[in-house]
Amino acid sequence: MTATPNSLRVSRIIGTDAATLFRAWTDAETLMHWWRQEGDGWRFAGASIDLRVGGAYRLSMTGPDGKTQTAIGVYQEIVRPIRLVFTWDWEDPSVRVGDTLVTVEFKERGGEETEVVVTHDRFPDASRMGRHEQGWTELLTLLSRTVGVRPQIGARDDDHRHR
Repeated sequence: MTATPNSLRVSRIIGTDAATLFRAWTDAETLMHWWRQEGDGWRFAGASIDLRVGGAYRLSMTGPDGKTQTAIGVYQEIVRPIRLVFTWDWEDPSVRVGDTLVTVEFKERGGEETEVVVTHDRFPDASRMGRHEQGWTELLTLLSRTVGVRPQIGARDDDHRHR
């Protein structure tokens, strides 16, 4: 599969099974332990998840400046524990990115490790992609620290051998 314009891909190999990672992405109690950015002052600020095709989600984090950032979207595809597809935008109109789409794939590697691949497509222009790539990379690092047994860095977004 070739990359589409205005699309990014990040991945990480995490030392746990796909079912555990799928739960970490879809359970508000687990999200509270890793959904934020790295760095001092960032904290989880809440999650609302209606995990069904057509169901909405809201995921919030608060930055060091005290401002809450909330991602919103609708689930498009749910294949337990292999794949999640959902629309993505920001609730705050001043930072909206438009009709983007996130696909999270959980690829088990022998049951004790899973590659988590996040593909974020349909950015209206490339200018918003860099910050999102950084954000997804930080989130995968925090996820790995929260649920992973043996974390290690996975493929970069331009490595398509795993697709």
